[in-house]
Amino acid sequence: MNITHLWWPPPSSPAPLLSRITNPLLVQTEHASSSWTPLLLAALAAYAVLCRALRHRREHAMRRAFGFTDRASLARMTADEAQRIMYYIQMYEIPEFHVLSLQFGLFKTYGVGRMSKLLLATRNLTDPIKSRKRYEDTAVLIAEFALHPLSSPRALRAIARMNYLHSIYQKRGQIRNDDMLYTLSVFVTEPRRFARLYEWRALNDVEVCAYGVFWKSVGDAMGISYGELAGARAGRGWKDGLEFVEDITRWAKDYEVRNIVPNTVSAEPARALLPMITYWVPWFAKGFAEECVCVLMGDRVREAFMLPEPGIGAATLVYTALAVRRFVLKHLCLPRVFKANRLRDPDPATGRMHLNYTFGNYPFYIKPTFWNRWGPRAWVVWLAGGKLPGDNPEEFMPQGYTVGDIGPRDKANQGLEEMQRNTEELMGADMGGCPFHF
Repeated sequence: MNITHLWWPPPSSPAPLLSRITNPLLVQTEHASSSWTPLLLAALAAYAVLCRALRHRREHAMRRAFGFTDRASLARMTADEAQRIMYYIQMYEIPEFHVLSLQFGLFKTYGVGRMSKLLLATRNLTDPIKSRKRYEDTAVLIAEFALHPLSSPRALRAIARMNYLHSIYQKRGQIRNDDMLYTLSVFVTEPRRFARLYEWRALNDVEVCAYGVFWKSVGDAMGISYGELAGARAGRGWKDGLEFVEDITRWAKDYEVRNIVPNTVSAEPARALLPMITYWVPWFAKGFAEECVCVLMGDRVREAFMLPEPGIGAATLVYTALAVRRFVLKHLCLPRVFKANRLRDPDPATGRMHLNYTFGNYPFYIKPTFWNRWGPRAWVVWLAGGKLPGDNPEEFMPQGYTVGDIGPRDKANQGLEEMQRNTEELMGADMGGCPFHF
């Protein structure tokens, strides 16, 4: 019996021990690696704590800046204050999904047969270029009054332009008040819903109140009647934006049950919209990409469009990707430093305005710079057959837009006198104040 085995366990193989003895560099490397591991883990943990601490800093600062400390204080929120709160949400907190929520909110309105019928009659959805221009024009008008104080001339001119374009169809009886009210409701409810389900944090009460105050004021400027809402029927109105949001949300759900139902009219816009959404997806993946879009649509809208139910693979991919994105943003990403501004300042020489985001297949209102005509992305777009800023200037207007240009081609720069009168009326109506004072 070898008594040395009682106090010196032999290695299972002499080779590793021999290697360590004959190769001091290996020992040093392993020691350095093991000594760095705790430091690396500590650094990652500290970074995660820093991200978590800074992530909510802007949110808390906003509460302090406006002094909305309790429910009672929300009753004094003005439309201009609400716009400023929404501005930081759109520019810094949830810019991508804020836009996505409004896009899918508009898709919901196409599930209403009456609205789809009107859009099909104007060919604003079936024609690929007209459908894209209609989307850009809608986005431009909303951005003009959502990114500027409601008391400012720039915001009021955009609302006046929207009122003029709607008035053409209202006079013909083609747009009903309840349809206008429902369209307004999606701008109130969808950002809140998307933030709660998909973003790194849900909107707090102050932010939800801001959406109610802001869009109630916009609805007032549009002449929308709220007579169908419970608060108006009871004659008591709403004490603050939160109460208005709760009321219009209940009404919108009932409206959807009655009006967003399977119909062949709404199926036509769906066939026009899906190719526009999946334009850049390779042909072999388009079917799966359309399934992913249907996942975000929700069952009610998808059934109204008469689209097939998405498979479990698409649903799993979408929800897994969203969950991973939410975790990474909340725990591993520092807050946004640069704002996601979608509008450029007016050109000092011409007064025209340009869009400031990356273009899709049709570059409406995008200024042709060297970068977006010759940069790496431009080459990819060109190779894929897309249009670049500066192409077809008569069609895509790289010179920018004025508010009077917004709308169908045959309505360009029409109704300018009506717009001016409406703008002056709105300027005298204290649009920047609180809309819940009775």
